[in-house]
Amino acid sequence: MKDAGVVITKRHDVIEMTEAASSSRAAKMAQEPTAQAAKRAKLLLLSSAKGGSTKTTTARNLAVAAAHAGLRVATIDLDLQATLTNWWQKRPDEAPAILHYQVPIQESEAALDEAVAANNLDIIIVDTPPGVENHPVAMRSLIRRADFVLMPTTQGGPDLDSVIEWSRTVKREGRPSAFLLSRTKRAAKSFSEAKQRLIKYGSLCPFDVRDLEDIQRTHYNGLGIIEVRGAPGRDDFEGVWAYVARELELGDG
Repeated sequence: MKDAGVVITKRHDVIEMTEAASSSRAAKMAQEPTAQAAKRAKLLLLSSAKGGSTKTTTARNLAVAAAHAGLRVATIDLDLQATLTNWWQKRPDEAPAILHYQVPIQESEAALDEAVAANNLDIIIVDTPPGVENHPVAMRSLIRRADFVLMPTTQGGPDLDSVIEWSRTVKREGRPSAFLLSRTKRAAKSFSEAKQRLIKYGSLCPFDVRDLEDIQRTHYNGLGIIEVRGAPGRDDFEGVWAYVARELELGDG
């Protein structure tokens, strides 16, 4: 079904927005005082400059955690590789619903406006592509709109260098943010070194996410790790979600 240039592919309701949708929505919103004024969805931005920092893994697992908390959730995939979209298309029909948008980063503003205006959502989770520094205007706009910016990183030295440098951009925009250590190896010396280093530059999520095969495998079945009974890693993401929900003032869901 089609509406103002927004193409919705049924089964999973994946939404791809065109330029026509952007201009149509902008015109409509200019004419109508906002319907979202009564209730505004919280925006969680997953952002770091380097690829392989687990932004997508974090986005999908937090979206699942939010959905299981009884919240109305949307995810926005800005990565041309569409990894988050590929996961979401595998999501079982009986799983808690997650609305999903796939757009290029240049159209992120229109996608956010569409999600906010068309749906009574509680939280929108945005997954950004690697090389965000190549899209400075779009990224600054996203950061400014974000209620919280979560910056995942592994404990490797080059990843830490990259995310620390990126955090300076986030700080300049004055938005609340925190680092998240992910794919961690807790027994390694580099784990404690990474925590000590990151805390010098900003807030650090008190929960880390371990480097576990079970977490990676959920990409192939459209699930989040908390939906896999008895799987290692459930506690990791439950802890991260509890922290994020508190920062976003979403209560207990």
